[in-house]
Amino acid sequence: MITNLTINGLKSFDETSLELNNFTLLVGMNSAGKSTVIQALLLAIQNITDDGRSPLNGRLVSLGEFSDARNFIKNAKSFSIKLSSQFEDLSLNFFEDDGIVQCEINPNQNELTRYLNQKNKKIHYISSKRIGSQDLYGKNFEKNNDFGILGEYAIDFYESNKQKMVEEYLIKDKNVGYTLALQLNYWLKHIVNSELITEDIKDTDKVKAKFLSVNNRYVRPKNIGSGLSYIVAILVSALTSKKDDLIIIENPEIHLHPRAQSKLTEFLTFISDKGIRFIIETHSDHIFNGVRKSIYNKNISKEKVSTYFFSIDDKEMVTNSVRIEFNNNGNVINHQDGLFDQFDDDLDELLGL
Repeated sequence: MITNLTINGLKSFDETSLELNNFTLLVGMNSAGKSTVIQALLLAIQNITDDGRSPLNGRLVSLGEFSDARNFIKNAKSFSIKLSSQFEDLSLNFFEDDGIVQCEINPNQNELTRYLNQKNKKIHYISSKRIGSQDLYGKNFEKNNDFGILGEYAIDFYESNKQKMVEEYLIKDKNVGYTLALQLNYWLKHIVNSELITEDIKDTDKVKAKFLSVNNRYVRPKNIGSGLSYIVAILVSALTSKKDDLIIIENPEIHLHPRAQSKLTEFLTFISDKGIRFIIETHSDHIFNGVRKSIYNKNISKEKVSTYFFSIDDKEMVTNSVRIEFNNNGNVINHQDGLFDQFDDDLDELLGL
């Protein structure tokens, strides 16, 4: 598993090293580097899995030309991504040679390259562009991705695996039952007060889904809040993962009420505490405060959480990352200006303070 990520010369980064924990949360200003951290990981996965293709552009991430990807403020002639585990390192160095982008991987093969290779399905990526409500969902014929980076195959995966057993250590209430169907609906009920049923449409490439609505009626996804469809991929991927698997999620809060965001964070931190690793980018104070609440409620220990606040340095014009520290009660020890303090600022203005 990956414990550290070092980025040199990529986009707004000069040199930054991050400790990746069971639950790694990326927060901060727009265009300050949060997405670049995820792009760095996706570049590594992409180049390990798709050897010989365009180093900067592929299905997981597309950065364009080398001039788009390098740190032009520092006039970087190359950029690098270094991944570390407890026992070994893996480096990817990107540069131009006669106008052609090259990627050197060192070493070519070790445990980290096997971990990153999509064929081994140890890492799942759920994009912020994931699909929402659909009348019908497509079946998956890809070999390397169970859920799709847009979550487009999550319903199909659930339909095919709903009677399989969830790992015992991922089950919060064993009285509910052990199948994926029972556990997914337990958490759906808890987070958004709904349940999911699916049906394979025989002799087609489609699967049908319905969600529980008021008066115990099951309705089409388009006739209920779109937030339900957005979180299915998150719940399915988490409940079917194994210890040390990594799930990368952009903006888990999309189309969710603040209460649902908080309860989703309760789910994510519970799963993370059991050994599933997350890297999450968010703009939601409810996700951030949900992590703090999980620390307070002993849902996860602060030692298993890494939270980084990103901003642009006013003088150097490069990304500045600060690790946010919590005490055992979930209180922030080193508050940063701009760290989800807009509510207080707005309230002060309304009160004339």
